[in-house]
Amino acid sequence: MIKRSFYYLWGSQTISNVADIIYMLSVVVLVFSSSNSLMTTILIPLFRLSAQVLSGLVAPIVLGRFRLTRILLFSQFGQFVIFTLLLLYLWTVPEQRSFLFIFVMVFGMSFLDGWTNPSRNALVPRLATGEGLMQANGMVAVSDQVVKCAGWALSGLIVAWLGSLNTLLIASCCYLIAVTVTTFIRDPLDAKQISSESSQSSSDPEEAANEEKRSHWKELGEGWQIIWHNRRIRSLMIVDSVDTIGGTSWLGVFILAYVTQVLHRDASWWGFMNASFFSGSILGGLIVVGLVKRLQKNSFLYMLGALLVYVLITIVFALNTIPVAALVLFAVSGLPVQMAGIIRRTLLQTSAPADQLPKVMAGIDVLTNLAFGLSLLFLGWYADRFGMVQVYLLAAVMTTIAVLIGWWYRRDFRESESVDHPTATKIGI
Repeated sequence: MIKRSFYYLWGSQTISNVADIIYMLSVVVLVFSSSNSLMTTILIPLFRLSAQVLSGLVAPIVLGRFRLTRILLFSQFGQFVIFTLLLLYLWTVPEQRSFLFIFVMVFGMSFLDGWTNPSRNALVPRLATGEGLMQANGMVAVSDQVVKCAGWALSGLIVAWLGSLNTLLIASCCYLIAVTVTTFIRDPLDAKQISSESSQSSSDPEEAANEEKRSHWKELGEGWQIIWHNRRIRSLMIVDSVDTIGGTSWLGVFILAYVTQVLHRDASWWGFMNASFFSGSILGGLIVVGLVKRLQKNSFLYMLGALLVYVLITIVFALNTIPVAALVLFAVSGLPVQMAGIIRRTLLQTSAPADQLPKVMAGIDVLTNLAFGLSLLFLGWYADRFGMVQVYLLAAVMTTIAVLIGWWYRRDFRESESVDHPTATKIGI
């Protein structure tokens, strides 16, 4: 069952993602053309990642004290305000702009955006239940990939046609539309939380006051404690972290190195490879949506099977030197990667009670970003030392280890052990 509010959530996040891509590409082009410095331009994603990690660390306090719908609305409205200030600054100061000011604005927007992802992932299982949950995750994954695939290409054309500043106006309109759509989202748990809070304050005000004075440090640690003590979530995070070590090798910079060093082709093939991977990812998401009834049962084993298929494709990809074959393999690899990702997200969402899920998702985001950053550094060193062929063979080895770890924990994923969210099914929207 998928509630109407899910479609509002889906739409607002899709529009917001479009705005993010447009604004990021425009700012990168603007800074690079103004500074003619690659090192200065690299600071943009660095500030962005740092802000998201810091935001994820404090997210448990925010997620524990405010409703998810309010957090989403505040986050998106705050991004719109900061972006408007940035846009006004760029318009009024056409020359000798302060890059520090631009970086601070990027940091602020990214900090607020760090609360969006855990809020969205925690809201989805409240707005979609049963078979609808995996279907909803598949729809979100497909739209994310479509935006990434088409967004970067179309944004590049728009920037070249209209210029960076005019393109930023389009991003501003997208942010405003996303904020408007977000106001229509209704969380089924809100009514129950309001009733519980009012009952608690009227029956025992002293106890409510003590609850309000809980240590911030305790709130920060709650998500991590749940992740560590919940065997299903801990197993999924171990599998995901090990897989991420090799999975980072599919990042654009490594694909570019593979294209030039192994395939001996120019950078245009880099764009072809990225487009083919996104196409495969979109197809993988559509397959999950179409086969949700079959995948719903024994979904964990289907996830491990998808990872095994990915291992085989990665080995052939590493040893291949034919450009056209690499293009096909890269496209095909998107299917199992996307299927495994959707199933893993669904399993995470059904492995914790609804009231604990926001803090869990915030902790997972921090772990994912840290694992990604460390993997990026390690694989960069490994690629320089051993070459790209060895990098992808290592990726296959790491995913194989992840599958073996998952097989060891398979008994924790019996269908009866999943956590249902009854509060999301009893209250209609």
